[in-house]
Amino acid sequence: MRWIHRRGALTFSAACALLAASGCGQKSPADAATKAQPPAAAVPTAPGGIALGSIAITQEDIDWFRRSRAEWIDCESGAPAIVPPDLSLEQLGEALDGGAPVSPEFERFVHVTSAFFLHASFAPGHYGFLPPFAQRAAFDVTAEHIRLLQHANWRTFMIDCKRPYGDFTHYEVDMADILGLPVSKDAKGHAQIGKDAEKRMDALHTDMLFALQAYIRFARLSPGRYVVPERGLSQTLARPLCRPVSATRIALYQRALAAAGPRPDSRRTAALDEAAGGLFALD
Repeated sequence: MRWIHRRGALTFSAACALLAASGCGQKSPADAATKAQPPAAAVPTAPGGIALGSIAITQEDIDWFRRSRAEWIDCESGAPAIVPPDLSLEQLGEALDGGAPVSPEFERFVHVTSAFFLHASFAPGHYGFLPPFAQRAAFDVTAEHIRLLQHANWRTFMIDCKRPYGDFTHYEVDMADILGLPVSKDAKGHAQIGKDAEKRMDALHTDMLFALQAYIRFARLSPGRYVVPERGLSQTLARPLCRPVSATRIALYQRALAAAGPRPDSRRTAALDEAAGGLFALD
């Protein structure tokens, strides 16, 4: 299976094993709770009172997203992906690669996931999986997991298998840099962090499967109307902010959307690509 990403094509093994679809259990504890983003009605609206560029996210959409699952893509360094409840990993890969017509399920997946990535809150805490997920009944999401989720190289709702966190195939160095850990150079000028730190980064990278599953199940989003980029932009730019995007950035995107007009052309695409990139930019 071949998926296309901005940094080139990644070839996936046909032997990628599918994890069993899993639900998760009880609500996160109070110390992990954060305030949900208010509906997008608070942002500038188009004629008719509907926020420009917004879509309706219902409780049914939210419950449907909760039935998605994190799956580990076993290629290169390996990395987790979000797989929607109505598609297999192979079907998702075909849709992302453009090898299959866009289905209503895939369209819904892109829109709902983009709404979560932009507008949901997700905090460190102890999260219970019911039934157990990958033989774990619970998982402790730390601030480090959150930071890695935010700063990973996201490619079409998965973390890049080859370079998960930056430009290095030696991804542990990128992780250490993201987390503010010491990075030095050896006699040949190669970045290094030491064996102990490498082991800890490897363990954190493995943990990202469980951190992502906790995000799927417990990231906080209420029903409402939410501004999201068009499907093609979301596929290439989306990343989980883990805190709601600011109203200022939403307004900037809406102004760009209004100025771009409805007709697709290269100038419109470039303008909206830049504006959508601003939505997903990290502070």
